[in-house]
Amino acid sequence: MVAVDQSGAGETNAMTSIDNVIDALANFIQPLVGGAQIVRAQVNRVPMPIDSCIVLTELLEVDIDVPYQTYDDTNQQTSIIGPTRIDVQIDFYGATAGDQCKAVKQAFRSTYGFDAFPAEVKPLYTSDGIQSPLITGEEQYESRWTLTASMQYNPVVTLSQQSANATSINILEAADLL
Repeated sequence: MVAVDQSGAGETNAMTSIDNVIDALANFIQPLVGGAQIVRAQVNRVPMPIDSCIVLTELLEVDIDVPYQTYDDTNQQTSIIGPTRIDVQIDFYGATAGDQCKAVKQAFRSTYGFDAFPAEVKPLYTSDGIQSPLITGEEQYESRWTLTASMQYNPVVTLSQQSANATSINILEAADLL
């Protein structure tokens, strides 16, 4: 668990972070693209790999439903679960980028795709591949194919919740009956 603050006002479940979603997607893609390196985009001071590679970029998070709560009387906690769709852009670079894009798209859309992801992350749908060439720093064209994968995960926020776990009854007798 990753603490939000020291007062116990809120915690988030580490198993439902965006990092876990990206890791699950990378683990799904790796067997489909051979030895191509998979990297996460928007990491400062990290150059793009020289050989064929796949770059993952988080694009958007959308609430799928209204958050719902569960209660744990034993630990006096409440958990707020928010079903969320996350869209990740997958860029394929290199001579085999088109073939890799097609393989990932087909596997993602199949029952294999659903079974290959962990229980915390499930594929929803993916766009069709788009050929979008890149002009490098050397002013050369590099083959790039792009698709967007949409997945569901359910981030959890856990909060302390006060509750009464013992009660007592005081019986009062009317004064005129004494």
